[in-house]
Amino acid sequence: MNNTTAPSSGRLKTLGFISIALGIVALASPAIAANAVIIVVGLTLLASGIAQIVNGFSGDSWGDRGMPLILGAITCLGGVFILTHKLFGLGVLSLVIIIYFVVEGLWKIIASFRFRPNPGWIWFLLGGILSLLLGLLIWNQWPLSGIIAVGVLVGVDLLTTGITLVILGSAVKSLK
Repeated sequence: MNNTTAPSSGRLKTLGFISIALGIVALASPAIAANAVIIVVGLTLLASGIAQIVNGFSGDSWGDRGMPLILGAITCLGGVFILTHKLFGLGVLSLVIIIYFVVEGLWKIIASFRFRPNPGWIWFLLGGILSLLLGLLIWNQWPLSGIIAVGVLVGVDLLTTGITLVILGSAVKSLK
């Protein structure tokens, strides 16, 4: 028997509508959304680096301290660099996104032929072609595309997450 309780329908819908609103804002102003992503990435790297440095000082010997201190310093420098050079950070992030879409697209295309006799394999193939084309389109305008691509992708993700949460909230409400 499952002892977990279903989340509140109202809370799911509220989170969904907030996510939808943020997704619309991100799609309306992808440069602002991309800037927010870069700030979060930079601050995350900075916090991680500080945590590694603190961990390094707790080592028993210099052998235990050395690597965390070095990696922590490098991670902190990366975070500071991204925070002070946001356009460079966006360029690198968009390059990672390009590589991801191209590799994912190629993998889906190849994998779709393994599922070929099964119904629906064509959708897997089309998804792979779409991912590959998206990666190539972003690459075609790189690095300028980084600002738009990152913001739009964040917006689409927030929008689809919000819609999913609202649908899930409605489903939970109908179960009660």
